Amino acid sequence: MITNSPVRVMLLWCPGWSVLAARLTQGISADQAIALTDRGFVVACSAAAKLEGVTVGLRIRQAQHRCPELIVLPHDVVAEARAFEPVLQAVEEKIPDVHVVRPGIAAVRAQGAGRFYGGEHAAANALLAHLHDFTEHELRLPVDLRVAVADGLFTAEQAAYTSSTVTPLHIVPAGGSADFLAGLPVAVACDKKLDNLLQRMGIRKLGDLVQLPRDQVHARFGAAGLRAHQLASGEDAPILSPRTVPPELGMHVVFDPATDRVEQIIAHCEPAASDFAQLLTRSSLICTEIRVTVQLEPDALFERLWRHPWQFGSSEVLDRIRWQLEDLATEAATVDDDSLGASVLSVQVLPESIDNAEHHAQGLWGDRPDEKVEHALTTLQHRLGHDAVLTGTVAGGRLLHERRVLRPWGDALPTVRERRLEQPWPGAVPGPAPATVFSSASQVQVLTDLGEPVTVDDRGTVSGQPAWLRLQEGHRRIEQWAGPWPIQQRWWRKGRHLNRFQLTDNQQAAWLLLADGDTWFTEARYD
Repeated sequence: MITNSPVRVMLLWCPGWSVLAARLTQGISADQAIALTDRGFVVACSAAAKLEGVTVGLRIRQAQHRCPELIVLPHDVVAEARAFEPVLQAVEEKIPDVHVVRPGIAAVRAQGAGRFYGGEHAAANALLAHLHDFTEHELRLPVDLRVAVADGLFTAEQAAYTSSTVTPLHIVPAGGSADFLAGLPVAVACDKKLDNLLQRMGIRKLGDLVQLPRDQVHARFGAAGLRAHQLASGEDAPILSPRTVPPELGMHVVFDPATDRVEQIIAHCEPAASDFAQLLTRSSLICTEIRVTVQLEPDALFERLWRHPWQFGSSEVLDRIRWQLEDLATEAATVDDDSLGASVLSVQVLPESIDNAEHHAQGLWGDRPDEKVEHALTTLQHRLGHDAVLTGTVAGGRLLHERRVLRPWGDALPTVRERRLEQPWPGAVPGPAPATVFSSASQVQVLTDLGEPVTVDDRGTVSGQPAWLRLQEGHRRIEQWAGPWPIQQRWWRKGRHLNRFQLTDNQQAAWLLLADGDTWFTEARYD
């Protein structure tokens, strides 16, 4: 809603929050070059990367060419929001009712804070001092913080962008938004298409846009032009929506002193895991995805995302913590099986995917394995390890081993989108699928009646009539055969030219073979 009475806004901005959040979650030091990418392009980069010539908008290969030591990470908005949560809580300790613009930017009403602290300047300085103390002692990282006070969210955000590390506070006087915005480029108030059009018309500053009659701007440029004219005039009056603080559903166990014993860690986590499961039950919630974060001395983080096909209970949470610690012990390669090689300071479990329990009620005939089967498999997995008991599903692919996806029991299977079954997959096996797919293809020989090896060239031409199949257990006479069917995939890598054949032998066995020139492999068998 746009009115002529803009709300007085106090805005907090953390420059470079995307990179800072990646450093926090990944445990990367400040002197390393980092680039965050989206769809193959750099969307944010650290100061060290900028010194090497990496800029926003570069392709990944161009950025890596300029900086070979560059750490490339995907741009994760969810992780940024999660890392920004402690900062929001720190803001709420001083000023309540925080409105989250996006990760790294938050706003509050300046009027109430100004009355409480004795003025806008005093309130902004109090907020900056508190946040600097928080980031120094809690985050243990130097965080660049800027605060701006202005009429409306748009003007406050632009004022924050004009601040600096030397003067992190910028206050635009009440009623002075139009004068402050007049020297800014029109691109800050409109999209790229409208910006290009205004540039061609000689309108390059917001002050130039304000000089035009609003009704004519609206008639010529539509709703986008009207909105840009209102923003340039300082008439942005947003409704700040205080965020709803969700209930604390996670668990956080701190070890004092730190310990590296797996069983001791599990024993300390057991009461917290039970409380976590009971809280979900009382709240009528189902959790199907958790994030387990293990903090190691001195400041390393070992984080992993776990999914469950049904719901997490206390025992499932403890199993995931145990398996994550066992993976950590495996990486440490210590002599003691129960030692991690590094002391654990804390273990945190946060629910990532939560839904109402009523949406997951079982059907009339049930929708999960029998309770005895589930108990037996869970017990085996608990004794043998996380990867010892596997469940499978079918995915898309040209080769049969690509179509079989195995996941540890209890982990969620791939979604329909991840399985990509709807894609055409030219070169896939038609008709009924073979019953036995070999985990590793065995090399065999296909011979003619004269005992000469049968070869297949790049055009799929067979050098002779296949007559004999030589396996490890002996020779078999080929009764019938069909093919070749070329498998063309990843041509840009200049890989193998595979051809698929079907054949039956004199022992009533049917085979699916792969031919790579003069080399033959058994891919599957029809039982």
